[in-house]
Amino acid sequence: MDENNTKYYGYIEPGEDMHYFINKDGFRAGFNVGIIVLPAWFPCQPGHVTNATTFHFPVKYEEAKQSSIQSVVKEGSGDIVDGIIDAAKKLERDGCRVIIGDCGYFGHYQKKVAASVEVPVYMSGIIQVPIISIGLKPEQKIGILCADGPNLTFELFQECGVSKEDYERCIIYGAQDQPEFSKVAIEPGNLDTRIIRKELVGLAEKMVKEHPEIGAILLECTDMPPYAASIQAATSRPVFDTVTLINYLYHVVSQRHYGGFI
Repeated sequence: MDENNTKYYGYIEPGEDMHYFINKDGFRAGFNVGIIVLPAWFPCQPGHVTNATTFHFPVKYEEAKQSSIQSVVKEGSGDIVDGIIDAAKKLERDGCRVIIGDCGYFGHYQKKVAASVEVPVYMSGIIQVPIISIGLKPEQKIGILCADGPNLTFELFQECGVSKEDYERCIIYGAQDQPEFSKVAIEPGNLDTRIIRKELVGLAEKMVKEHPEIGAILLECTDMPPYAASIQAATSRPVFDTVTLINYLYHVVSQRHYGGFI
């Protein structure tokens, strides 16, 4: 291990001694994934990014002070960027090796947050668009289900490193008019997930019926992954979301030696 390195990136086998370790910053160990969250109040079931049981590994949450669903989704407000950066820096100090946002519209702040810390930052599931695009046939499209269609702008895609060409391959359907799902934005403290599942599956079915050229679906909103399996079963399409992104990134920063039989 590099004696100047304050973070241990090697896997410790059960029963193995580390031999040598430096801790200059007082960070907490074992939280490889840090997630910046909005101060919102509604039930987050398993499958939601802010329900820790969604993941088979520890995650650490940090609230972005002074932010709100309104300021992030509706406005992409620059007034709250300092609070988001402070949350990222706190997660980095606590030993997180990669930082993710719990709302796709956090993509508005991708470049500024990434520039503020030393660990990789991926603020929105929209970052997956180029990966999805390259795997599809040239004539195929990417179907995106999002929380608020009118506010999922090209500027957000651009901030997330998505080219104009890939953006134009996206077909965006917003769930802002779905009666039960739209309650998320007003934070009533209660949701009927059976109704939301029906709403989102119906919207996905409508999207692929109207656009059969869609080859894959991306769920922008982190409230949608609990319904990803139902959406996939109804549309027969690969489904990407922020949970798929986090699982991928966890393995990127948590590599282990392989073992098995030959």
